[in-house]
This record gives sequence, structure tokens and C-alpha cells, in this order.
Amino acid sequence: MKNYWSYFFGFLVFFVACEENPFFGDDKISNRSITGNVKLDKVEYYPDGYHGGVFVWAEGLGIKTTTDIDGSFELILPAANDPSMGAIVNGEYTIHFFLGNYQISKVIVEFAAGQIVSDDNTITPEGELRKTISMTRLMGMHTTVSPEIITAGFDSNIKVDVDITSDPSEVFVYLKKISTRDGSIYTGLFIKEADSNKLAYLVDIDSAIIMREDIMSPGKNLEIEFDYASSNLSSGTYEVIPYLIVDRSDVPEGLKQAIGLGFDSFNQNYFQYPFKRTGGKLVIQ
Repeated sequence: MKNYWSYFFGFLVFFVACEENPFFGDDKISNRSITGNVKLDKVEYYPDGYHGGVFVWAEGLGIKTTTDIDGSFELILPAANDPSMGAIVNGEYTIHFFLGNYQISKVIVEFAAGQIVSDDNTITPEGELRKTISMTRLMGMHTTVSPEIITAGFDSNIKVDVDITSDPSEVFVYLKKISTRDGSIYTGLFIKEADSNKLAYLVDIDSAIIMREDIMSPGKNLEIEFDYASSNLSSGTYEVIPYLIVDRSDVPEGLKQAIGLGFDSFNQNYFQYPFKRTGGKLVIQ
């Protein structure tokens, strides 16, 4: 009987130790998530500036999320005992931080025996990234709607000014326009409900096509007009979003697929495209 209890308590101690760390080491993280913070270039620190919407993707793990308005994020890792998710193979994995108009930032984390390996430079034993992820802006975009507030009886055109700022010497983008001998006629606007991704109206010209355009530093102003009466917009608050895709070759194919197929199309799928923009408010009373 004495030997029985000795074996029992010995097994109990071994089981608890394995639950805490199957390798009895100090560098394996039992947490099932990775957390951290992102700071956007040209944006004030929260709460004066907003750092939400950054797409966070762990390459090779099939895990993704987006940052909250303060720049914080949490990547939930698959449970160690969840066979449907498959085991995490030992090795290094790259976490990508993406916005369409910012340079991609990356961080590499290592896994061993299904656990993250902590180190002094990258990640803590609690699964938190030790350094804030900084992202450098490629271009900025601010949209101004005139008039911003529509009252009863208004029957004129609504004017939309799109101010594009190029931080490098030049940035190439895709947008919708018509090229003529006298210049370009720009179009391509999404008008969506401000509190959702419900598309309310598309501003387009039949003969317009998606074309590549060079935005030289310091930037360019685009003017787009549309007939308010034909929009049939009901009372409410809306966001006016210009269609624009930054032409870049540094985006991995897996990252594009993780964002969602068709994000570069001129339809509601465009709302999947992570992009930092300001302005665009339209209120119809």
C-alpha cells in the first residue's frame, strides 16, 4: 500500500509538471495566444489617433486578426488538443502586419513542441511581443465631401475632393477614370452606411476603367462629382470611400488570399482591403 501511494503521488507531480511545461524548461510558453501593439506612422498615439484595422496574419498557421483602435491585437492559437487544427510544426513563423498604404512590417516567432519559444528580443513568456510594431506610411488619403450635410430640398451635385499624399518620391496606384485629350475624369466611389459595411450606392461612369496612375510627391488632388438626386440615399450617416489600390510587389500571395479574394475589385469585396484613410463623412437629414 505504501508503494501504491508513492507511485500515485509521483504520477500526479509528473502530470502537473507536464501540464505546465512538457519539457520542464522555462522557455516554452503555455499561452495559446500572441498579443502585441501596432503604431502607425503619421498617426498620433491613441486616443488622439486611431490604429485599428491593421491586418495581422501568421504565415503558415492560417491565423489572422485585425488591430483594435488603440493598435492592440490578439492572435488566438489553436488548442494543443484540437486535432481539427493540426499540430504546429517546429520551426519559425512570420507574422505579417499589413495595410494597403503602409509598408509591411514583420516579426518572426519560433515554435517547439507546439509551444512558442520566448526570447529576450521578440516575445515574453506570456506570449506578448516585447516591442511595438511600427509601420511606415507609403501614402495618405483624405476625403472631403461638399456639402457634408444634406438638407431637404438639395438637388445639386455632390463634390468629393480626394487628397492623396505620397510619402516616397512616387507611388503607383490603380483607380477608376476616363482618359481624354483634355485630361482625366475620375470616378469610382463607394457610399456605405457609416456603422456597417452595407453598400448604399456606387458612383461610377460606364466608360470608366481601372487604370494605373503615378502619384508623384508631394501628392495629387482628385475631384469627383455625382448627382445627388439619382442616388436615392435615405436619411442617415454615410462614409464616402474612393476606390484606390496601391500597386506593390511585396505582398505575398498567401497574404492576399488571407485578406479575401476579390478585394481589389470595384464592388463590395473592396471593403476587405485594409487601408488607412480619413474623412469621407456624409450626413443626409
